[in-house]
Amino acid sequence: MARSARNAEYTKDYNRKLFLRLLRTGPLSRSEIARRIGLTRAATSLIAEEMIEGGYVRETIATDKPLGRNPVPLQLIGSAAYAVGIYLNRSGCRAGIVDMRGRVLAQTELAQISPEHMDLLSQAISRMIEAHGIPKEKVVGAGISAPGPLDGENGKILNPPGFEVWHHVDITRSLRSRLDMPVYLANDAACMAQYCLGKKETGGSENYLLLLVDSGVGSGVVIRGKTLKGAGFFTGELGHTSIDLNGRPCICGNNGCLEAYASIPNLLRGSCYSTWKQVMDGREDALAKELFQREMDYLTVGIVNMANLVSIDTVLLAGDLLYRADLTASALEKQINQRLLRREIMPIRVLPSCSGPDVPIQSAAELAFDWFLRA
Repeated sequence: MARSARNAEYTKDYNRKLFLRLLRTGPLSRSEIARRIGLTRAATSLIAEEMIEGGYVRETIATDKPLGRNPVPLQLIGSAAYAVGIYLNRSGCRAGIVDMRGRVLAQTELAQISPEHMDLLSQAISRMIEAHGIPKEKVVGAGISAPGPLDGENGKILNPPGFEVWHHVDITRSLRSRLDMPVYLANDAACMAQYCLGKKETGGSENYLLLLVDSGVGSGVVIRGKTLKGAGFFTGELGHTSIDLNGRPCICGNNGCLEAYASIPNLLRGSCYSTWKQVMDGREDALAKELFQREMDYLTVGIVNMANLVSIDTVLLAGDLLYRADLTASALEKQINQRLLRREIMPIRVLPSCSGPDVPIQSAAELAFDWFLRA
């Protein structure tokens, strides 16, 4: 009897979390939620009423329907819960407060950041929470996105190239003790891949690679609607797979890593160009054309290797590649599908990922929301 009661409570909790998770993608009617979860309309209505009474959900204006009763969409209440998003990269740190609907309420930036600055970071976060009058119990946690490789399970940054000051730092423990809330760590590209799930930028795909190219080459893979993770919550490092057995030494210890060729600083080293934007704007110039084609060749090898191992149908471009992404996407898609093993039955689309100045913070906060709503 006790076990049966526990199972019933687990199922109820699972359905509540799935209910809220679905509504994070946008307003939905009770009938649509019931269809997606696989519950009866009556069971879905009971959860809906419970969520409305709990202050998580509200009804919005009914949508017009030619025949029958107009369905009343349910919408998340942003102030029902909040998360902290911390985007840590090689040029500094941005942190913000994000509500349950994904809106960034406040943010701050620290240009100089190292493990010695944890007090400054935690104080800045606490000030933002207090300034917006957010009750501490409504903050479900903090998510940190950072370059990999990482030990997400134990909250440690391992040895990302060009990130030596953070090597082997247990950043989650350090912030958890200061903020007094759950703190989670994940690869920056994997966070962005998770954030894009269910959004129009994926073209409806639930099996995709997000490719983040800037000062490094990062990757996040989503398969069947879930971020691909292995031992230690390791999400993979496409940038540190070799595209040349006898190639350039990489500071990770390998030879011929994709990042050693395709990261923007490595691609442009020795040229008159200093940014990807300059290359794209100068594509009438012979050198710019050569650099663009070289980048397409490097990335094609890495993506085809990934697609031949893991069944993805879409590649989302992120980072510097978002500038004039239509040109890059078109060129990459053509080259990938010329070399892909399964090109005749499942060609790959290349699309721009979610973009906007707040996406890095929103992606990091998504990590905390994901854990909060995990059944």
